[in-house]
Amino acid sequence: MKLSPPANEVRTVLVIAPHPDDESIGCGGTVCLHARRGDAIAAVYLTSGELGLKHLPRKRAWLIREREAGKAARILGIAQRFFFRLPDWLVGENVVPAAKKLGLLLKRLKPDLIYLPHANEWHPDHKAALPIVRAALEAARIPGPTLRAYEVWTPLAEYDHVENITAVMPRKLRALRAHRSQLKEFDYVRAVTGLNQFRGELAARCRCAEVFKSIDLRAEK
Repeated sequence: MKLSPPANEVRTVLVIAPHPDDESIGCGGTVCLHARRGDAIAAVYLTSGELGLKHLPRKRAWLIREREAGKAARILGIAQRFFFRLPDWLVGENVVPAAKKLGLLLKRLKPDLIYLPHANEWHPDHKAALPIVRAALEAARIPGPTLRAYEVWTPLAEYDHVENITAVMPRKLRALRAHRSQLKEFDYVRAVTGLNQFRGELAARCRCAEVFKSIDLRAEK
């Protein structure tokens, strides 16, 4: 298991978020650290989370959640945002078109590091992220980036990378609060604070931390 030291070289970082707010919950603190180091950060939102506002027409829900994602991204330091608008809850049925679209983006961005939800997440859209990324990388044929899986709904049973996010935890929570339409049903701020404090105490001997599991696509073949 590794604690990440500050990197000297500027890297290109891509965050795969199945829904707006996953980027803040799963790796928001780490994204803040990348921004502090001067890394170039982009995010792909596979859906625009319309089911999080199911009482509204789909396009209206898209606009609200994408606007909130923009506010959160500016707080975190995400410079580029790409909304795929796949159907919420049905990302797994759209792996092929999503991978094709992502593959074109990978050729353009050439990320050094990709963050995505881990494969054992409870939510089906989160589970679909890895097959999409795997197929997109095969299609893009770019030098393989490092893949790190984050936790949202389902805590990681095993992890091998830890980031001390104590210094940026207030900023992470500010970004999470930018997704205000989603805070009425669940107290995500309380949940995320508890999880990151738990990881900090037991994984990093600090106040707050995020943990990740490295993914080696070569080992899966």
